[in-house]
Amino acid sequence: PELFRRLKGRLGEAPSGSYTQRLFDDPALLQSKLIEEAGELAEANGPDDVIAEAADVVYFALVKLVASGANWEQVSCELDRRQLKVTRRPGDAKPAR
Repeated sequence: PELFRRLKGRLGEAPSGSYTQRLFDDPALLQSKLIEEAGELAEANGPDDVIAEAADVVYFALVKLVASGANWEQVSCELDRRQLKVTRRPGDAKPAR
């Protein structure tokens, strides 16, 4: 939540030339970083690598949330809602596009 608040504050006031501002200004860059980091997390081995890659994924996901106008509480509510579902999908991966 602290990082989310910091990113939200930077949405309109990030220092000129900051990486976070580049991500806000360039949706294609943000999309490519999300895809790249998710792939690296999927391939990570060992706790240190998994932690580092998960941190990258969380950072870029939070930037995407802030850029879209969504908030962390909405994500939390969605996770709670899913937990309460009686029926669940099988959990298989979606087919590649």
